[in-house]
This record gives sequence, structure tokens and C-alpha cells, in this order.
Amino acid sequence: MDRESPHRLPGGQRAIFAMLAVAACLAPATTLAASSPALVTDDPGRVATGGCQVDGWYQHASGANALLSAPACSLVEPVKLGGNLAALQRAKDGAWGLGAAAKFSDRAWRYGAARWGLKVSAYSQQPMGMSRFQLDNTTLLGLATLALPADLSLRFNLGPRYQGASGKTTTLLNAAVLWALDEQLSLSGEMQTSDRARTVQSLGTNWWLVPGRLGMKLSAGRTIGAPNSETYSFQLNWHLLDRSPRPR
Repeated sequence: MDRESPHRLPGGQRAIFAMLAVAACLAPATTLAASSPALVTDDPGRVATGGCQVDGWYQHASGANALLSAPACSLVEPVKLGGNLAALQRAKDGAWGLGAAAKFSDRAWRYGAARWGLKVSAYSQQPMGMSRFQLDNTTLLGLATLALPADLSLRFNLGPRYQGASGKTTTLLNAAVLWALDEQLSLSGEMQTSDRARTVQSLGTNWWLVPGRLGMKLSAGRTIGAPNSETYSFQLNWHLLDRSPRPR
């Protein structure tokens, strides 16, 4: 979490405020929700300038899902480049996936306690039995992160996604609340929705094994209104060349 915010509350009020914020993000769900990986809701500046980050995660959802994410690097301000390789994204389907993304942000892109950014990404899959990759989707997202009292922050992502298979465009909305308990441990609640899909909600935790360098994330949840949609995810993220600018 960003430690620059001057707003502080007493310990008891911080706990109450955090629980209310998480409850607001997750309502009206009464069970845990899916996230793949934790967190999907992106931040304008997750990789320190001049550094690289490697994410790798394992996900279980009604059958083993093994996923691997390639490095994301921030060579210079304000451009951050990333890619991902999804191996056996759905083990029972045998699909492979490849993706790439570019994120644009700058320290000057702020309004009060809010920071802004822009992300462009594309993802393709090689379905089982096919010899070539097919475009799955392309996405353009506006990113925002708002620092709150009690070591809390809110993330929002909003923008269109073009679905290659159907030729239709949907509007995505991702929102997440994060609470930093200390420099190493944080909790999160997340919602992912669109105008053409059911809402996905999740709870997760992030623990820095080596602060700013090596982190471990766990999440669990389900899609609202979808039976047997429980998802569990284990993720490791490793920052190379430079430490993460702050815990997440």
C-alpha cells in the first residue's frame, strides 16, 4: 500500500472501516468468489520503473488449471510492457493461451489521492485439436487507484473488450479494495462484471516473503448465480532488477 497518505485512524476505527469497505465491495455475495489470478483489477503502476516482475500461479476450478505468466517490465516512464503465457488454461479443454499488454502511466497523472493509467491488451488461444492460435479478446481499460484512510485503497478498471469469437464488444468493470495490515501482509476483496456476463467476486491475501521482492498470493471464490463455480488460486510474484514500489 502507498504510505504517503496523511490520513490515519485509531486501530479500532481502522478495523471497522476496513471491514465495511470489504463488505461493500463483496455485497450481495454470501460466498467466496473467483479470481484468476489475484488481483485481476490492475493498478496504474505495479512495476517500478527500470524493473521487471514475473508472476506464476496455479488455479484449481472444477479440474486443475495451471497457468504461467511471463515477465512484465517497466523500461521507462510512462510505458510498462507485459505478456503472459497460459499453459493448460482449462485442463479439461486442453487450451493454450498467449497474451500481451502495454500499460501507460505517469507520476503526474494524479488528482488528489487518485492515480490514473491506461492499459491495452490482447489475448489469443489455441483450442484443443487446432494447429493455430485464434484471437480471444482485445481490451482497452482505464485504470484508477484511490488512497483511503486506514491504509486502504480502491482500484477501478473500466473499458471495452472485443470478443473475437462472437465479434461483439462488452463493457468491463473491475473493482477491488485492499487493506494493508502491515508492510508484509494485505487483504483484498474484488468484483469483476460486465454487461454480458455474470459477476465474479473474490477474497484474497498477499504476503511478502521478501518485502518488495517476492510475494505470495492466495484467493478463493465463485461466480454469482453459477453452481459449482468455486475457484482457488495460488500465485507467486517475483520482482527483478528493482523492488516493487510498495506492498500489495
